[in-house]
Amino acid sequence: MKKLLVATAFGALLLSGCSLFHPKDNAWERAVEERPLEVPPDLDTPPTSAQLVVPPAGDAAAAPAAAGTPPGAVAGDSLALADDVDNAYRRVGMALERSGVGTVTARDDAAHSYQVAVQTTVVHEKQGGFFRRLFSRKKKETVSGTVSVTVSAEAGGSKVQLEGERNAVQQVLAALKARLG
Repeated sequence: MKKLLVATAFGALLLSGCSLFHPKDNAWERAVEERPLEVPPDLDTPPTSAQLVVPPAGDAAAAPAAAGTPPGAVAGDSLALADDVDNAYRRVGMALERSGVGTVTARDDAAHSYQVAVQTTVVHEKQGGFFRRLFSRKKKETVSGTVSVTVSAEAGGSKVQLEGERNAVQQVLAALKARLG
């Protein structure tokens, strides 16, 4: 009987948890909201240009940056080259062919444009609860897309504009940055 009483008392002590050992005064219950942070007036914002400056082949250190475009700024659909339009068009064409990102299906030398057929893989996330996501596989789908790549003149160089399906554009842009950078 004494063992049962000791076991019951010990069980009650365990079930009471840590509340016996911690003070009842919780700091988070007394916390008050502070005023939000303020940005100092002399702080300037980072550049919002959405272009990547790629120097011409050869001496990369002496290449002039495109006007108004900081080096290293990445765009979702365009990039800048510090080169004339004809040379940039030729470099972009070679980069597209050698990268293997897709197949150049059409080119227009007068308009300085390419059409690229790209195969992209889209991953669809499973919706549902924890166990459904744990025991099911992600659905992968291969999608064909066409990306239009156009090279045009811009102050201080050339601009490469990409248009098409978002994933395909990102894939071609990444390949161009890797080849031209």
